[in-house]
Formats: sequence, structure tokens, C-alpha cells
Amino acid sequence: IWFEACAVAQEGRANPLQMYLTDANVGAFQSMLKTVREKAWESRGIRPVCVLQLTHSGRYSRPTADGRAPIIPQHDPLLDPRVGLGPDAPLVSDEYLDALQEKYVHSALLAQKAGFDGVDIKACHRYLVSELLASHTRQGKYGGCFENRTRFLLETVDRVRAAVGNDFIVASRFNVYDAHPYPYGFGVDKEDWQRYDLCDPLELVRLLTAHGVNLLSNSAGNPYFRYPQVTRPLDVPALGGETPNEHPLESVARLFELSSQIQQAAGKVPVIGNGYSWLRQFIPYCGAANISKGRVAMVGMGREAFAYPDAAADIFDQGAMNPQKVCIACSKCTQIMR
Repeated sequence: IWFEACAVAQEGRANPLQMYLTDANVGAFQSMLKTVREKAWESRGIRPVCVLQLTHSGRYSRPTADGRAPIIPQHDPLLDPRVGLGPDAPLVSDEYLDALQEKYVHSALLAQKAGFDGVDIKACHRYLVSELLASHTRQGKYGGCFENRTRFLLETVDRVRAAVGNDFIVASRFNVYDAHPYPYGFGVDKEDWQRYDLCDPLELVRLLTAHGVNLLSNSAGNPYFRYPQVTRPLDVPALGGETPNEHPLESVARLFELSSQIQQAAGKVPVIGNGYSWLRQFIPYCGAANISKGRVAMVGMGREAFAYPDAAADIFDQGAMNPQKVCIACSKCTQIMR
């Protein structure tokens, strides 16, 4: 069970109610996990693996009801105006990023204390760590070349792994393809940003596994900007969102192919595939095909878990999902969260 997303700093919350694990509330997280595991044992006779996703919302930070408070590693002429930033808005400093690594470590230790089996260092969907991967125009040690753009994520992984030991999961859900023009996108073709180029992402996978990441999940796109179907295939966009420019099956196929390439690069490290919710009651068949062919190790469900939280139980008990209970890809969950 992936618990997402949990801020590592007050100023990095996406909204005032986003989860934020602290020394003061670690007991509440312990209680939540106790309830989850008791219910799982009572109903299924299992102990679920529980992973806490750690994040900093970066340019999408809105920690108070007063409005947006974006924190950006580079300027982006397409995204800055959407969060009210001008060309002179300050960039987050290297010193802030240095100190932020320690906040990830502290949050990971608190998650371990609370009883989680692991943490996910979130690096997708244009939040801070995701945008650092694409910070081609940033100066200093966290921008420009591949080594610098991946520095924050890899150094944070190193520090978290050293702190939590080897018997704790250190995962990362990261963007493989931003679908955003170069030099502001990661994993994009420099001449045609609507095509992916996986040279950097595949090298990042190899480095993440070498640095001690033992579970991966890939994603793509920016759900806050155009083409949300790149992230989550859909039938109806969220209010104010753009109508998809492709059939949802094309979106699904792209995510399946990206997952497969990441799994091949990751070797024995399991990759959780995504892009399944639009498939509704056909999820178990598509997931089984991908797993049997070695294209992914596991199947993840996000929106489907909102609409149909007992989907996995029905798959195991009934051998199928109920078509009357499935996610209908209407984007209402996105609207509610915003």
C-alpha cells in the first residue's frame, strides 16, 4: 500500500491539509498503520507492505490558505505564469537544497519509527525533485549536466539508505518522460518534445539501483499542465483541463512501454507499472500479461483505488473486477484534491 503524498517540509506542502509527518504526530501515523494492518489481517490474513511517499511540492507548493508559495529550481516560460511567477522570481538556493536532503532523512527515520516498511522519494509530476531532473538551465551543482541534475535525488537516496539500514525499502517514483519542451523537460527528444528519449532516464535507473533503491515506480507528464492523459489516461479532463489529443489506449500503451523499458534497465529490482485505471475491469488481464512477459514486476492502481478500494480483494476472491464499481476516468478525483 502506497501512502501518498507526505511532505517533508511545511513550506513544501501542496495544500494546507497534505500529510506532513513530524516528531509531534508520528503517533498518529503509528495508529493509522496499526488499523490498516489489523483490518488486513482480519479480512485477508496478510500483513501488507506499507510505503510512505515523501515529497516536496516545489512550484506547486501551497502550504497555507493564503495561496500559492512556489519554490522553483529553474525558470520555465510555460509553467511560471501559471503559478504567478515573473522572470525575476528567485530560484531556490543550493544551500536550501543541501539542507532539504536532511529533511528527507529525518522524515524517512520517522516513517521507520511509525512502522512503515519503506519510503518513496517522489521525483515525478513536476514537483521539486522531478523539476531538478530537468533543470538544464540552472547554474551551480544542481543544474546543467546530467550529473548535476540527478545529484539531489542520488545524494538523498544515499543519505536515506545510510540512515535506515538495509532492511528497509527505499523506493522512488520518478518521471521517465515529462512531455515538456527541451530544455525544460526530462526524458524528451530535444527536437520534438512529444517524443520521448530515454537515454537519461535509463541511466538514472541504473544509478538509482546502484545507490540502493530496491523498488521503482515510473510515471510521465505533468498533470497540472497540458496533456494530463500522458500521466493518467482519461475520458474526461478535469474542469478547465485540455481535451486529450489522443485515444486513451494510446496513452495506456505509452505508459506500458515506458514501464517495460524501465524494468529492463532495473534488472532484478522490481518496477511497479502504471496507467491501468482507464482499463476498468480489464486491469487484471492486462496486468497479468505484462507481468508474465517480464515487462513489469507489479501492477499499481491509483485512481482505481479511490473508486474501487476492494478491487484487489475481488481479483483474488472472484477472479475478476466488478464493472459496476470501477473507475470511469472522469477526473473528478483530481478536481476534489485541488
